Amino acid sequence: MTGGRTGTLEVSGGARLFFRSRGVENPRGRLLAVHGLGEHSGRLEALAACANRASLQFFALDLRGHGRSHGRRGHAGSFDRLLTDLDRFRRRTGDGEAKLPTVLLGHSLGGLIVGRYVQEFGFPSLAGAVLVAPFVDLAMHPPAWKLRLGALADRWVPALTMDNGIHSDLLFRTAEEKAARDQDPLVHRRVSARLWGDMRRQAEILVRRAGQSRVPVLLQLPGDDRVVSASASRDLATRLGGDTEVIEYEDAYHDLYRDPAAAAAAADLARWIARILEDRGGAGAGTAL
Repeated sequence: MTGGRTGTLEVSGGARLFFRSRGVENPRGRLLAVHGLGEHSGRLEALAACANRASLQFFALDLRGHGRSHGRRGHAGSFDRLLTDLDRFRRRTGDGEAKLPTVLLGHSLGGLIVGRYVQEFGFPSLAGAVLVAPFVDLAMHPPAWKLRLGALADRWVPALTMDNGIHSDLLFRTAEEKAARDQDPLVHRRVSARLWGDMRRQAEILVRRAGQSRVPVLLQLPGDDRVVSASASRDLATRLGGDTEVIEYEDAYHDLYRDPAAAAAAADLARWIARILEDRGGAGAGTAL
């Protein structure tokens, strides 16, 4: 991502997380974005541009174990750390802007993090949550022996990292995007036994606690997602109820904002943001999914 500002944030355990921001004059709100597994904030250019066009400040951090942030690649220690890291980041970037409505957006693993964060850390300025191809379940299930092996590693060697099996061919339709990811030194394909176990456990909690949504939620689902299950996301949307909108993009692959459907997705996001900010007005704040 070009332009804007960068910085670091100290979080639990003494780790330092890298983040990026891009401001606008007279902002109407803020968009905080959380990337997916193996990714980093520098690859969120389309979202930054969309946010700024909608007169929103844009902020994105590199999760611990990702990008320019500290930590073993693909390992976070615990999912709770990812949630508290996001909370620290939100508070840090919101200094002096407490009254600005905030939209949280997460892609893939980031979608799971955002969903669980809103359930656990609802806050007064929360205006809405956007889940882009969120991890609720995999599109294809690994063999039973791999799941058993992963469970053993999660218990006995939680920091052990493995190839996550997410190849560029599963993420993108264009050769240009595949090459860009494969050649990016900040992208990795690692996941630890503990992070993988936590992802599965937290996805179950996300669905179980969905209930009646008390904030607007937008789910943007690729129509040909070969990484996460679109049907599981549809089930989540049904459980959320309330002001939940689901938009599917026919033929799009998992990394929606780097897909030929990205322009349509950005237009839908901008429309949705404008609507929820207009609806919000003087209404009471949302606090949870």
